[in-house]
Amino acid sequence: MRILIINYMETTSPGGISKTVMETAKHLSKGNEVTVLQPNPSKLVNEEIYEDFKIIRVSSPFDNTKYFYGLNLEIYNYLKKHLKELNPDIVHVHGYHHLLPIETIHTIKRIEPELPIIFSPHLDVIRGRFAGKYLWNLYNFIARSVFPKTVNITSCSEFESNNIQDIGVDPDKIVLIPHGVDMIDTSKKIRDKTIKLMYSGHLIDRKGVDFILNSLNSLVNDNGVTNVVLTLVGEGPEKQKLKKMCRDLKIENYVEWKSFMSREKLIDQIKESDIYILLSKSEAYGIAVAEALALGTPCIVTNRTALKEFSNENGCYTVNFPPEPQEVADLIMRIYQDDVAVGPLSEKIRTWDKVSKDYERLYKEVIEIG
Repeated sequence: MRILIINYMETTSPGGISKTVMETAKHLSKGNEVTVLQPNPSKLVNEEIYEDFKIIRVSSPFDNTKYFYGLNLEIYNYLKKHLKELNPDIVHVHGYHHLLPIETIHTIKRIEPELPIIFSPHLDVIRGRFAGKYLWNLYNFIARSVFPKTVNITSCSEFESNNIQDIGVDPDKIVLIPHGVDMIDTSKKIRDKTIKLMYSGHLIDRKGVDFILNSLNSLVNDNGVTNVVLTLVGEGPEKQKLKKMCRDLKIENYVEWKSFMSREKLIDQIKESDIYILLSKSEAYGIAVAEALALGTPCIVTNRTALKEFSNENGCYTVNFPPEPQEVADLIMRIYQDDVAVGPLSEKIRTWDKVSKDYERLYKEVIEIG
């Protein structure tokens, strides 16, 4: 098959959608011709072969501005000129919170009305930008017009599936395909006397890192636990605010800050950690939690949105939202003192090669029906 994948961000960057695009494209390229079409916000090379699939980056003067909400006329022009040349058998478009995927679906249907399109919205409920917060209903009115133009909508969780049904998607079009992990290794950890806590991801308000810091404050300053270190891996606009919070709470000596790192180093960091914590306000899936559990690291998450779907996994614990710091602190100590083991895991947590086979199976069914 010739598969064209549309990503509205840099495919090689960290992040849930890009991770999904990169991993599935890599595995699908074994036996298929895979091309990822995307903008070029990082100013990288226009074309390259990456992990056996092709990335085409189309630069735009609006790549790094928030005011056009992802509108990209250059992608539109590129498709007009080159879609027939790419000649895909199927197109898979990712992302709902951005105009580029919406624009792309309309463009492809104008050029090649019979070309089948699969759409993965990755739909969350927390909107961070002005348009997302205040113009969401208007945006939905415009954007949901793409749903009838697609053959199937894939959803990574029951939570996301319910969300997209709420904005007008026929449930019969939805195919549930959870995200994947790099590897599964739940073997017993070797621990030392330091309680090692970890969070990884973007440092933005939605991720609830401030709740983690308040919980650490309870652990250290209320419970008197000093053999603890919290490693925060990531970057984002909240970083300086969170650092000030550490100073104000007098817990800066218990927090280690690290920037985004290579997959190999991140895997090592997760394996070395005793507990992974994600106290997020909202997640469409929670790849980081799946990855931590797959590497044998117990998790604490909020009993909210898609994260509550991990509550049945052995080694994953939930707290109510907003989290009560003392409750989280007590749970940390219970997990550590009980030396909690992770697993066996459900089929919700699978490696990316199995996820990619589900996508490939769906593509073939769509093409055969078409």
